[in-house]
Amino acid sequence: LQNKEYVCRGHDYERLEAFQQRMLSEFPQAIAMQHPNHPDDSILQCDAQYLQIYAVTPIPDNIDVLQMDRVPDRIKSFYRVNNIRKFRYDRPFHKGPKDKENEFKSLWIERTTLTLTHSLPGISRWFEVERRELVEVSPLENAIQVVENKNQELRTLISQYQHKQMHGNINLLSMCLNGVIDAAVNGGIARYQEAFFDKDYIIKHPGDAEKITQLKELMQEQVHVLGVGLAVHEKFVHPEMRPLHKKLIDQFQMMRSSLYH
Repeated sequence: LQNKEYVCRGHDYERLEAFQQRMLSEFPQAIAMQHPNHPDDSILQCDAQYLQIYAVTPIPDNIDVLQMDRVPDRIKSFYRVNNIRKFRYDRPFHKGPKDKENEFKSLWIERTTLTLTHSLPGISRWFEVERRELVEVSPLENAIQVVENKNQELRTLISQYQHKQMHGNINLLSMCLNGVIDAAVNGGIARYQEAFFDKDYIIKHPGDAEKITQLKELMQEQVHVLGVGLAVHEKFVHPEMRPLHKKLIDQFQMMRSSLYH
């Protein structure tokens, strides 16, 4: 096992802390490393046992299936976490001077992609990492991915309520809508606007024009998706939760007018 790297599928609903304890009980002499940074030579070549454990995100192979409208969400959710050979984890860092007013301007992501010898889950719950690749994601590219992922999450959730897959309890939709709309009003999307739609940024980064347009389109798409989500929310919301619904509508109007502005 020395200086080897594995991706392991934990038990169903197992928390990372519980998995960590389980591994440490198997290797009682091991010292747990508390960061996901790649270990340096002093650790790789020393006599002591070290265990480094962190969560990774699956990268699905079957992108076509996930993008088809007619495929049910249950089938999509299967392909998101099964037959996976690539996983990734992100480490945020700041490059250049940090803007105290808006940290998004200098927030880069160091993205590590791990490729396994076999797809998970397989005959075993863990397989060795065959290859690791490291890339840096710019602040603008990161913003695009964050908005795109949130749009996808919202669409999936709204679709589940529309097709009666989620019964009665509207809390999950309330929390998701509130999280996006509240963040947009108190920062979030507005911070992206300040960072990347600013004349100075556009002049300094002429090569980013296409990506800026893409971010604008994703933001407009988010407004549309939120509008659909609020319509679904109004249909299912409990009378006691009406004040929250009204607050969401009011904040949504503010968000939409600031975006159009």
